[in-house]
Amino acid sequence: MEILYALPLGIVLSFAAGPVFFVLIETAINKGRAAAISLDIGAILADLAFIVLAYWGSHSLLEQMKQSLWLGIVSGLAVLVFGGYYVLKSRQPLQMTQALEITRKRFFFVKGFLLNFLNIGVFLFWLGTTVTISNLLDNQEERMILFYASTLGVYLLIDLFKIYFAHRFKERLAGRGLRLIEKIMGLALMAFGLYIILRAVLS
Repeated sequence: MEILYALPLGIVLSFAAGPVFFVLIETAINKGRAAAISLDIGAILADLAFIVLAYWGSHSLLEQMKQSLWLGIVSGLAVLVFGGYYVLKSRQPLQMTQALEITRKRFFFVKGFLLNFLNIGVFLFWLGTTVTISNLLDNQEERMILFYASTLGVYLLIDLFKIYFAHRFKERLAGRGLRLIEKIMGLALMAFGLYIILRAVLS
């Protein structure tokens, strides 16, 4: 069950059209695969930092909220809103070159970490994910750790694929391709949000 939850979220993380997405492709093309992998590992380390803050920083609160009906409904609505954001965002034109105007730094690992860590949206993603998934997994630490590890593992595998085929990704995702991915992600998240709400109401 943990892996079933982790798979779609890992895909969402990898294809979320934020700074890391575009800089990763740009780095792979202009600086090589090794530099892009270093940048990606830095970004994942920032995700780990946010996971620690989101889960272990609010562990007692999550324990008190376990099996709460209103928590299930609110967290499901939050996922619905997040999915709706991606559906609306998919209607806006986005060009790869517009998002690559970021100052290059020498240390790609640090660059990847800072790009993710300084993005408040990433922390909010992990906070919302933690509240939602902890309720579904009864806030069991072992299951949560497996969920986090599986999510980041899927994220890393897809990123390695993007790095290897960076040139093709740049061509495919500069226009309609990226918007289509965002729309699919949004609809999938909205369906997941509805599932969370129905599970909370019917359980």
